[in-house]
Amino acid sequence: MTGLIDIATVSATIPVPMTRTPDPHPHSLSPNTRESLEQLPPNNVFRTLAHADAAFPPLMALAASLWNDASLSQRHRELAILRTARLVDSAYEWMHHIEVARMVGITEQEINAIDVDQLALGEFDEADQLVLDAVPQILAHRRSDDTIFDGLERVLSPRELVELHLVVGLYATIAGVATDFDVDLDTQSGAFDLDHDERGPRLGR
Repeated sequence: MTGLIDIATVSATIPVPMTRTPDPHPHSLSPNTRESLEQLPPNNVFRTLAHADAAFPPLMALAASLWNDASLSQRHRELAILRTARLVDSAYEWMHHIEVARMVGITEQEINAIDVDQLALGEFDEADQLVLDAVPQILAHRRSDDTIFDGLERVLSPRELVELHLVVGLYATIAGVATDFDVDLDTQSGAFDLDHDERGPRLGR
């Protein structure tokens, strides 16, 4: 009948979102990169990052060190990552790290407060609040104001404070790759593929 829209025809013409660059062929990657990938959850973004063949293993070693061996608590790491994910508008990082956040004891109320950018709703303690307030200043690549920096020095060691900067910078970079390459969302969070030890979830084997 004329005048009616054929939904099937219209749907067929709508482009399906796909990553801008296909995954590297495993045989094109170095043994070190293939080994690194095998030790990680099967997240789409890791395969995209693996295009940087020489850089990928040390990059993942850095990420693993910030999970497994850092002085910065897992709670503060995940609060910083969630805040980073929302501020850089990364649905990809958000969907993976809300599950890790739950694993390290961050509550639904706290997650929602970060999600809607209403931190007062989370009733965070002083250390949590300082970490969350520091993230936008770290992302801006400028000197944080004295109130926040002095506060962080009261609640974090110098090591923890540097680790916080590295976490924000690293996850903003990974989020940028996921966004710029149109990396598809995974079917489930890689958090469910993580091993655990006495500290909590681990990255890598």
